[in-house]
Amino acid sequence: MKLFQGGKSAWRNGATLILAVALASVCAPSLAQKSAWTPERSVRIVVPYAPSGAVDITSRFLAKELSDLWGLSVVIENKPGAAGLIGAETVVRAPGDGYTLLMTDDGVLVTMPYFQEKMPYDPMADLVPVAMVGMFPYVLVSHTSLKVKSLQEVVALAKTRPGAINFATNGVGGTHHLMWERMQRAAGIKLNHIPFKSAAPALQEVLAGRVSMVMTAVSTAFPYIKDGRLVPLATGGLQRSAFLPQLPTIAESGFPGFQVLSWMAVLAPKGTPPAVVAKISADLNRVTLSKSYQDSLAQRGSESLTSTPQELDKRIRTEYERNGALIKSLGIK
Repeated sequence: MKLFQGGKSAWRNGATLILAVALASVCAPSLAQKSAWTPERSVRIVVPYAPSGAVDITSRFLAKELSDLWGLSVVIENKPGAAGLIGAETVVRAPGDGYTLLMTDDGVLVTMPYFQEKMPYDPMADLVPVAMVGMFPYVLVSHTSLKVKSLQEVVALAKTRPGAINFATNGVGGTHHLMWERMQRAAGIKLNHIPFKSAAPALQEVLAGRVSMVMTAVSTAFPYIKDGRLVPLATGGLQRSAFLPQLPTIAESGFPGFQVLSWMAVLAPKGTPPAVVAKISADLNRVTLSKSYQDSLAQRGSESLTSTPQELDKRIRTEYERNGALIKSLGIK
């Protein structure tokens, strides 16, 4: 045999090599197991809005699918206020261990920071992008007391009554607010902004007739449109809604190219290990690609989306810069 030819030194080297291979084979499964992180206790998903809105409802579909996948409970915690900032800050302050996540729409990340003199967190540094999970179009609706049937009629009425017609939003600086500001500038009209803590109470005030108009998710408004309590004016997608096929889009109503959509995403606190982020992202993509999840969203007028953490990060940064330029050009403060 020539395996250990060369004396004691060669024998020792060979023995060391065999021991190293043996240790590697023992450690490999544990390292692989560590990289394939799976939660061992309940996971909390913070939604920065009140219950019953589009983000909240989507988060509950997501939680159910994740709970089935992980075999443990996934709890939704609603923390509304300041157009989403309170809930987002709750996640920023949480440990980066994978057990607290933020489920939000784009407004909290790419528009709200421009409307705060002092932000409680840095959306570009204090939150880690995990994955996109969906998108939904909006519809503009009014209370019947406004006595209008289209967006064109709103514009005509506003020109005769500057500042007299009010609209509700989910807070200063949110996606809703920015849309209305863009529209007022494009139409050359002046409306009165009434901000609320989230979209749900804003909608309730319009249903009660205390505020004239609101922009909300198509699925949220549809039951009230159907029973005649709200009047649909225009939808925000570039294509007409399957829920309201006879209703023109904002673009068709005198605002070419105008689009109002919100995407939804999951983020984690800063410091969450990359392996944990990657595993949660992969599991979220498994959910968002599943037929059950896609069907649940489709029934609410929403659409499933998927992404890697890197793709979500790029989208956030791109839209953040674009919205900053838009807000500056509109002179909104």
